[in-house]
Amino acid sequence: MSSINTKTSNSHPPGKRLKLISEHNGGFVILISREGLSGRAVFILSVIIFWLLMIMAWAFMLAQYGVAWSLLSLPFWALGIITLLAFLKMIRLHQSVEIKGGKVLIQKTYNGVTSYAELNVKDITSVSMVEGTYKTLAGITRKGVYPAFISKGVAFGIGELCSREEKQWLVNTLKSVLE
Repeated sequence: MSSINTKTSNSHPPGKRLKLISEHNGGFVILISREGLSGRAVFILSVIIFWLLMIMAWAFMLAQYGVAWSLLSLPFWALGIITLLAFLKMIRLHQSVEIKGGKVLIQKTYNGVTSYAELNVKDITSVSMVEGTYKTLAGITRKGVYPAFISKGVAFGIGELCSREEKQWLVNTLKSVLE
């Protein structure tokens, strides 16, 4: 494992979500902060709220024909509320990648619940962009291209919700550290 050359223009992370921390004892940490209410998040939230308002109006109109008719809206309420909760989880998700002592620790945290994977550096065959599906902590399965450590034939994804530029920076930086 080599240290990062901080004189290269590529050493500073793009955007505001990524933070690079180099420790004096050879450790290395990348923090990927939560998305928060970005422009994309506000748009998605407005679509979810619009959905819930339309279901409310529909349920109200059905109630005029009898309360039993309003029960038809229950699956749509459930879908809207589950989507809202999953969305709130995704925008509060934050991640970290720590490389220290021949180990790579990947952590994804939401409200104190942390999932993690620990890999041996010697078992990592590459760090690259992979295309496939990944499951967020919110339980949503998504398709996309994201950075991943390839270890023993398994891809361990990171930064799934980052921008294209941030994802490429992650791949380039992690490759340079693991060389």
